[in-house]
Amino acid sequence: MDWYYMKQGYVLVPTSGVETGSWFGGEAYHRASQCPECKNPLLLLADIDCKIIRHKEESKLFHQIDRLPLYYCWHCDGAELSYVINDAKGIKVIKHHGKRIRSNSQWYKNYPNSFPRRPISLVPIDYSLAKLLELHHVVGSEWLSKEDNHAIRKGIAKLSQNSGLNSLDFNLHQLGGLLRLIQDHERIGCPNSRCELHRRFFKDGHMGYHMKELAVLYNDPVAGLPMVESLESLEDPARCNEWVQVIFWICEECLTITASNRCD
Repeated sequence: MDWYYMKQGYVLVPTSGVETGSWFGGEAYHRASQCPECKNPLLLLADIDCKIIRHKEESKLFHQIDRLPLYYCWHCDGAELSYVINDAKGIKVIKHHGKRIRSNSQWYKNYPNSFPRRPISLVPIDYSLAKLLELHHVVGSEWLSKEDNHAIRKGIAKLSQNSGLNSLDFNLHQLGGLLRLIQDHERIGCPNSRCELHRRFFKDGHMGYHMKELAVLYNDPVAGLPMVESLESLEDPARCNEWVQVIFWICEECLTITASNRCD
């Protein structure tokens, strides 16, 4: 099954004090970047400079836009957000599912309208490591040889070097490639009713075209993504609830993006 939008995967790695053109967090800056349900600003989880990898990627997305904003609304419970990027300063919300949370108690007090802006680098994942990570995800470490398990840990340690990422952790902030999803792959139809691939998916009883997996981000207060718990609430900053993810899918035709959270 062809789930991924682009074969090459990139780990989104926080950097220290070095502007890279891409970042986690920051204030929402696109027109119409407001949740239609709760009226709060959409949370800008990441903002990626497409020009950095444009020369490496054939995917239409990176040649039609200069920046890729990854928005979501954590002020709503069970939200599924779909939007298109109109231009460098505007988006259009196509669809939104989710109910407004009447208090911040579900997540934590004084839930912010934006997360701290932190520069990130896009580090390519080696093909051999990507294969081993997918095999580990499907069958577990006990089915892999000692050499394969060692290669995985060595590869993760190299990706996380000087980044604050946990070298023993396989849950990575990732753009493209085979994503490590807590609740596995899902068939998501394009929500844009004007798109031919929307009609194909729903006309064929969900057996036709489905959106492709674009990116995954997880709750990570240390990296600047305190999605369900604040950094101050952690007794050990290295032990956050990383089993909460926001997944981003994309329609290959109209470039509508859908974001939704999953947890374990």
